[in-house]
Amino acid sequence: MKRMSRQEKELAERHLYLVRDTVLGAMSLNESIQGFGYDDLYQTGCEALCHAAQKYRAEGGASFPTFASVVIRNRLLSHCRKVARVQRPLEYMDAPQPSGSGLAYADAIPDDGFHGISDADTFLLLSQAQERCSGTTRKGIEALAMKCRGHTGVEIATRYGVRPNHVAAWISRATKMLREERLTA
Repeated sequence: MKRMSRQEKELAERHLYLVRDTVLGAMSLNESIQGFGYDDLYQTGCEALCHAAQKYRAEGGASFPTFASVVIRNRLLSHCRKVARVQRPLEYMDAPQPSGSGLAYADAIPDDGFHGISDADTFLLLSQAQERCSGTTRKGIEALAMKCRGHTGVEIATRYGVRPNHVAAWISRATKMLREERLTA
């Protein structure tokens, strides 16, 4: 965000009540979920108010409170959608299964001694698969290895100089090929 002018700061400060009114009037607060508490929503609303103060033009026809209320509400809705997308409901291993069997989730996991493969084995298998491939599939396997190391699709895309949806397509093609190889093996 660019630096606010003195007039923009004063405009935002005079209309701070809009943030409180919008948060309390249009949002459902839930202090037990990170991002849905009053403080989080108020902070997001204040950022939106500052943005509205910077973008407001009186010649647009709307009063500042009307314009800012819409900007604040839209930013809060976007924030809530993002939080809901990022935070998936948690299922605890000691929680009872919904089937009513009286068993916990942990009881349903077979104890066959197999607990997955190590990271080193994963990267070894990916490098072996990469040697067998070329073109887009090879890039997809490279990108998949980078994802396993914790890189985001945007970071990978930046490294290759492409859009993130290209990286997603590469990974999709590579995983399809790896699944097909596994089924034929």
